[in-house]
Amino acid sequence: MPIAQRFLRLNRAIIAAVGLLFSPLLHADAPLKVVVTTNIIEDLVAQIGGNKIQLSALMQTGIDPHYYRATFGDMRLLARADVVFYNGLGLEGRMQNVFNNLSAIKPVFALSDAFPNPIFEQGVADPHIWLDVRIWRLAAHYVRSQLSQLRPQHDAYFLQRWQAYDQQLAELDEWIKQQLQAIPHTQRVLISAHDAFGYYGAAYDIEVMGLQGINTTAEYGLKDINQLKQIIKSRQIKAVFIESTLPKRSIQALIAGIEAEGGHLTLGGELYTDSLGEADSPAPNYIAMMRHNTRTLVEALK
Repeated sequence: MPIAQRFLRLNRAIIAAVGLLFSPLLHADAPLKVVVTTNIIEDLVAQIGGNKIQLSALMQTGIDPHYYRATFGDMRLLARADVVFYNGLGLEGRMQNVFNNLSAIKPVFALSDAFPNPIFEQGVADPHIWLDVRIWRLAAHYVRSQLSQLRPQHDAYFLQRWQAYDQQLAELDEWIKQQLQAIPHTQRVLISAHDAFGYYGAAYDIEVMGLQGINTTAEYGLKDINQLKQIIKSRQIKAVFIESTLPKRSIQALIAGIEAEGGHLTLGGELYTDSLGEADSPAPNYIAMMRHNTRTLVEALK
């Protein structure tokens, strides 16, 4: 039997066994047990579910979801969940088989299903949908709809919380647009370690480039660094950016390469992409993260 097939059977067996051991009966008045993958999704679901749900996230601060593999503890949480939300579009690629198996026995939803037109890079869908606030508003509505179907008695509660949060997101979207007007159009180039900002760039008229592609498991080499060096020199780009979940060495190598050739390139600051920050960081929640990223770009590039 092929190894991949054995792994799939093992996943199914673990889910079934853990489910029998830990999954309690679902009571209509009990808080809905919700499990999500990233802490960015956790923040979104918390805004809408409030005290009507019991929420757990598999990946905490600083975790790169592109590399993440489910642990036995994760499998236990997933087996006990009433509903699971994940990002989709390959962000949690190493867990996709787990979600496929779970969907046969309980509600499992990909937030990317709320947005039918993803960006593609070299034939691969970009999963970083949350970096366009307009798409994240669609995701919030999708979560509200699913929670209301699972707990119809709390529909008015979920609706009220979604409406309040949607208004905050609409204001955030407008704020980002206004702030970025301070950057001259020729300087609107965002270079970071991996190409995570495609949706941000499309929504807010910024050209984005990364040493790696949309997936951090992709390799980069000297050719990639040299190509970006030429673009930086020809466009007179002032700054490049590191990401909170990725090593700094790739961007540091790029800066060193420019300096070695007599140029000057500034480290513009740290951006949050695949994970929120700690509670005392500039990005403890989604709205704060988007504001911090935007301020960092404006200060470095204007």
